[in-house]
Amino acid sequence: QWHFEQLQRMRFCLKNKMIAHLQSQFSDLQMHPLADQISEQLLSPFQVELPKSVLTQAQDFVQATFDLRQSEQYLQHYQTQLSDKNIIDPGNHAIMMSYDFHLDETQTLKLIEINTNAAFLAMGYEMYRMRGLPLPVADFTMAEIRDCILNEMQQWGSDKRQGLRVSIIDDNPQAQRLFVEFLLYQSYFKIWGFDVSIDDYRELSENVDFVYNRFTDFYFTQESSLHLKKMYCEKQICFSPNPFEYFMLADKQRLIDWVDPQFWSAFTDFDKQKNIIQKHLLSTAELTKENAEELWSQRKNLFFKPKQAFGSKQSYKGSSISRRLFDELTSQSIVAQQYLQAPEMTFNLNQQEFKLKYDLRFYVYQNRVQLVLARLYNGQVTNLQTPMGGFAPVVFV
Repeated sequence: QWHFEQLQRMRFCLKNKMIAHLQSQFSDLQMHPLADQISEQLLSPFQVELPKSVLTQAQDFVQATFDLRQSEQYLQHYQTQLSDKNIIDPGNHAIMMSYDFHLDETQTLKLIEINTNAAFLAMGYEMYRMRGLPLPVADFTMAEIRDCILNEMQQWGSDKRQGLRVSIIDDNPQAQRLFVEFLLYQSYFKIWGFDVSIDDYRELSENVDFVYNRFTDFYFTQESSLHLKKMYCEKQICFSPNPFEYFMLADKQRLIDWVDPQFWSAFTDFDKQKNIIQKHLLSTAELTKENAEELWSQRKNLFFKPKQAFGSKQSYKGSSISRRLFDELTSQSIVAQQYLQAPEMTFNLNQQEFKLKYDLRFYVYQNRVQLVLARLYNGQVTNLQTPMGGFAPVVFV
């Protein structure tokens, strides 16, 4: 009981320290009840120490995938699919996306997924500042995000730099678990001279230049998203991220493609990129009625998740899946990925040991890693509900 109460106090103090930091740095956050926006399990008191070679691996992988994504051969390979889905290339990319990895027993990064709408970059950056820790990428600052937005606008086709009208959109953003981060971005955007609002995607106005898109209908296919699809296709607004970038890098079909030798046979002069990319991939296949029995027999070594979901929604560890549920999945759009147990690390605090799993999130713009965070947890998937777990800084030594 004493240890439990002590841990509760520690988490509460860390949360209050973060709130005090944010409100001291951003005066407009003082008017918001941040205590209601930040859970005690959001931030971990620990830090993850890893060799610098892990950061080098991530940067090499990001560069290799960006080289592939930028190539005319890659675009031509998918041209028919893009046309069928009515996905245009708007010219710009995606701010604040992430590459999420596990480390295997040889300290090799293995890609779990790529996200175009990754959360916690700004909050993570402030967490490093609050704790007085060195940033993993020493020359990164949040001012770089401003430059990324202006670069996105320029690539999209606009030279507008002053008085940019920006909307941060999501599904009922005020109800989102990390609404506090939207408020933080709003503060940053105002400092940079942007005219900014936080909007439900249903209410997005055409009177906007740039959308920081956190909405998870990645292809704008829902009935309620059709106005977004129209604005995107007609290039009325610069969306970042957008359906094109999601297709090119984050759709889990890419994980299937990149492990397929036949896929690479269509590309010339990409041996270096192929070797780097495949080194960090887990074997992945689509679950179909044709291969269902084979994958069922291998299920204990597999992890099943939807092609176009995010986070851990509707994801299942094969060793715990029932036959009834498995049979239901065969009629859905599901990928079966080689299961790699998340690495564990033991932390000591006040003479008490905590063994926690972790994954690594590398935040990226185009071909550059900008920030790195770990997510500490126990259980089947990352959850932000584990005592002493949550987002943690990574120190490369």
